[in-house]
Amino acid sequence: MKVTQFIERIFSKYLPSPFTIAIILTLLTIVLAIAVGDFQGDGLRVVQVLEYWEEGIWNTALLEFAYQMMLILVLGHILVLSKPMAGLLSRLTKFATNTSTAVVLVSVATMLVAFFNWGLGLIFGAILAKKIGEKSQIEGIPINYPLVGAAGYGGLMIWHGGISGSAPIKVAEDGHIKTLMDQVTSSEIISALPQNITFASTVFSPSNLIIFCIVLITVPIVLYQLSKSTKEKLLSPSLFSTIIQNKDNDEDVGRLDNSKLLGIGFGVIALITFTVKYWENLLDLQITPNMLNFFMLGLGIVLHGNFANFIRATTEAIKGASGILIQFPLYFGIMGIMKSSGM
Repeated sequence: MKVTQFIERIFSKYLPSPFTIAIILTLLTIVLAIAVGDFQGDGLRVVQVLEYWEEGIWNTALLEFAYQMMLILVLGHILVLSKPMAGLLSRLTKFATNTSTAVVLVSVATMLVAFFNWGLGLIFGAILAKKIGEKSQIEGIPINYPLVGAAGYGGLMIWHGGISGSAPIKVAEDGHIKTLMDQVTSSEIISALPQNITFASTVFSPSNLIIFCIVLITVPIVLYQLSKSTKEKLLSPSLFSTIIQNKDNDEDVGRLDNSKLLGIGFGVIALITFTVKYWENLLDLQITPNMLNFFMLGLGIVLHGNFANFIRATTEAIKGASGILIQFPLYFGIMGIMKSSGM
């Protein structure tokens, strides 16, 4: 354990925040572009690079992508905070009787959920691990909580091979591939590119499903073996904070916000609209970000039962999207520099 503690101290002391890493990468890209970029005209290289950077930050197509990814995360988080999902989490925790069963349960459940939606899987795994920790604390069962927490991140090992993976879900959009290669290659090559690539060739391809199954089996086995050689201890109640709770009737909001008829009715309308609009796309396995998010929106409202609960969950969930909101434009700026400077 001394080795892991040493690594933990090094990372906690020297590893910068994701935002700082994005800034460092931006500065590095600017310097490299000035040094080796291919420029047209007689203007100052520094000025041109900064202009490329600014144009990249506000690239409309990329900002649309960022918003789609934010919604995938936020709507997934909102679903986890609903009453039906809370009931499912509570039922699952009953099977966690020690560290070994806990890590297998958390890793398998999280990866299955993350295959559907990475935002849902990310939060689902964290809350499931937390509920298992709460159960072990209440019942006096010693566990290795850090290992259980690590199992909650198992979904990140398969999410990009899942339905909400950013690359496969974006190339399923009509025209996205050609737009992506605009000004990068010749018009002849662009015209030869496909209009879209459906999930039949990506997410649901035999090779991807085989890899998913291998990971789904291997990760729990590895975690199970690790659990046999780790120390367990009783947990302190101070480790846990209250998870947002839904209310059947919130007196702090108006009647319409509390109305189940209006809330569930609107959610059902959204799901019906989703079915009518995207049924043919579903049959063709052409799943896009807007399609997935529309389904998650309708389902989220239905599961929360009214707008008050949905809004409360949204307020909580939006905190987790702050990184996408502020960091993605910096990465778009880097892409703008690399694309326009010939890098």
